[in-house]
Amino acid sequence: MTVRVPVEELQRFVTAVFTRAGLSEEDAAISAEILLAADVRGFDSHGIARLDYYVHRLEAGAINLRPNFRAVAETPATVAFDADNGMGFSSAYRAMRRCIEKAKEAGFCLATVRRSNHYGIAGYYATMALEEPGMIGVSMTNATPLVVPPFARDAFLSTAPIAFAVPAGKERPLVFDGATSTVAWGKIEIARRNRQPIPLGWALDVEGKPTTDPFAARYLTPLGAFPELRSHKGYALALLVEVLCGQLAGGVWAKYVGGSRSQTLGPSGTGHAFMAIRVDVFRPLEEFLADMDDMLGELRRARPAEGAERVLVPGDLEYETELDRRANGIPVHPEVLAKLQEIAARYELSLPV
Repeated sequence: MTVRVPVEELQRFVTAVFTRAGLSEEDAAISAEILLAADVRGFDSHGIARLDYYVHRLEAGAINLRPNFRAVAETPATVAFDADNGMGFSSAYRAMRRCIEKAKEAGFCLATVRRSNHYGIAGYYATMALEEPGMIGVSMTNATPLVVPPFARDAFLSTAPIAFAVPAGKERPLVFDGATSTVAWGKIEIARRNRQPIPLGWALDVEGKPTTDPFAARYLTPLGAFPELRSHKGYALALLVEVLCGQLAGGVWAKYVGGSRSQTLGPSGTGHAFMAIRVDVFRPLEEFLADMDDMLGELRRARPAEGAERVLVPGDLEYETELDRRANGIPVHPEVLAKLQEIAARYELSLPV
């Protein structure tokens, strides 16, 4: 039976776990907040269900507990960071925070990070920009190879997510967070937990053939699923992410990123890229916000198709999910709860359920 746990209690628990696993108090708090943000916004595939993954890598020494996170190249509108194999959450957080600060001065900033680790949901970092008046945020990352290019048989690319957050005036912001694969691997994990088949086109089996069995799924398809449905578009978008997070960042691209599927535990080499854009260097902010309100308002008021209740704008469902979960707690699947209980016992902590 799925139980609901208050957000604050789960966040305190996860912070304590990360601290016991060796992270500094600051890094533990940052990591816990970002990990829980996934559950709060409805990305159950990237939240506490993954806590054991991060703990395992920390315990195995695959992540540097006291990294020397530093800028290795910088101009007024750019900065390149080396994360020194530190925790992905805190490395990405610091990079985006610096990116925003530089954009406040220069009007725009592009920041890259090399030698990092998995950073959770891309959307968290993009929405950090919304804390500043009139700031647009963009976030992307590479990861382990899971995605098979069109006409290929093996995985070369990661899910290569892209997220962006654009402010509005009276309307809610435009917020998108999605993989450039048809789905994220976490959706396969959710289907496995629920013992449910997956839609055709999500995944491929070990022989590279489409499958609806989540337990047979080995690889993912690019956005579009199949060549006849123009999967080359998702493939191309993934390559853009790879270039910004790999070659431009001075790191490796997805084929050479280690992590959950590596034969040996060690540094993953994950790369990230972030952008922050100050609207008022292009036009008056009030005019921009009014135009955003006009567009988003028209979309939300659009006539729904037959059988649909309403037309949504990216970010609407996540906003509503967050309201519900902050009020009523985060739903925790029994299998996830069992993993959390194992971690709690190992670190002699009490699980808040």
